Amino acid sequence: MRRAEVPVAGTLSFGILLVSQLAATAGFMFVMPFMPLYVQQLGVESAGDAAAWAGLLNTATAATMALAAPLWGRLADRLGPKSMLMRASFAGALVVGLMGLATSPWQLLALRLVQGTLTGTVAAATVLVSATAPQGRAGQRLGTLQMIIFVAAALGPFMGGLFAELVGIRASFGVTGALLFVSGVLVLFGVEGAESAPEEEEGRAETAGPLPRIGLLIGLIPLFFVHVAITGVQPALPGFVGELTGASAGVAGLSGQIIGAGALAAALGSVAGGKLAERLGAQRVMISALVLAGLASLPQAAVASIPELFALRVLASFALGAVIPVANLVVRASVPAERQGEAFGVAASATSVAFGIGPLGGGLLAASFGFGAPFFVPGVLLLAASAVLVVLATPRYVRMLKMVLASLVS
Repeated sequence: MRRAEVPVAGTLSFGILLVSQLAATAGFMFVMPFMPLYVQQLGVESAGDAAAWAGLLNTATAATMALAAPLWGRLADRLGPKSMLMRASFAGALVVGLMGLATSPWQLLALRLVQGTLTGTVAAATVLVSATAPQGRAGQRLGTLQMIIFVAAALGPFMGGLFAELVGIRASFGVTGALLFVSGVLVLFGVEGAESAPEEEEGRAETAGPLPRIGLLIGLIPLFFVHVAITGVQPALPGFVGELTGASAGVAGLSGQIIGAGALAAALGSVAGGKLAERLGAQRVMISALVLAGLASLPQAAVASIPELFALRVLASFALGAVIPVANLVVRASVPAERQGEAFGVAASATSVAFGIGPLGGGLLAASFGFGAPFFVPGVLLLAASAVLVVLATPRYVRMLKMVLASLVS
């Protein structure tokens, strides 16, 4: 499917897609940040053990999603990205709804494994937006989609925290299932697809083979480390908030407010990152944002009050949000139009690995070294990622890397 033949989604269709992703992402975030508290309700008494369990649950989903994402990406190139988005939405509605009926952490773990295999709404929506964007407006639409995702990530924990305080976390899974079902219905009836044309076999043969390595690598590195940084603190945040306040009451609501404020800051950062990338270049924006996020993350481990943690989380989240849409643009530009699904599938796999490493590492760090450690380590990793991108931005190092990759392949 050549770029000129990709159907242009109308404004109404794109608007409905944004609403569907607002519902889907808000639904997921309605319950996911409070997994440590839900695990405690299922019989894990220690806050540290609950954080470790929450990390394991997130890792289970990320592991199966990392394995399945490239397959779904290739199917998106063949069957159309709209069908993949519908699959992710309706499957998520069923699986997450069943989580509210779990009676043990092991049942929850099994459902999280299934969730990772069948869902992935953000990756599917990204492919659909990339494939249906009008000529010259891909960056704007990808940035807008990312902004909506961050806004939903802000609303979800805030509303979920209030709902959990009033009704209970178990009932929250039913709300998430309903939101995902509504999202799937909106996509089914209101969103235009980008179905592949029947010139497939000969056209695909021309672009068969491995995906470009360097172009993808420049986009995958920031995506990976940004998602490690975002997810690594989530298992420890409720416990850290409780430690700073010295009370157990209201922890879910306060944690939701911190996560929500960070998500809103990330939404603003995604818009700023897209605009700055047009003026300064993608690599320069990504490197600068990674450095800022790293410097804002390091002191969070030593804060003595909630306001200090709040301010530093907002600053770091703004910088992290600036990275993601720019990195997606790099991924999109690294491949021809008929292989965007495959490229974004690889990107989704990389971010899924980050989703697994981040929560697992954060949970284990919290259990072993205290709640401050999961905030310090991501800062170090973000600064390291910026250094790697500096190396890749230097032409002679790129040539050396290509030679190394060629020797490994041969």
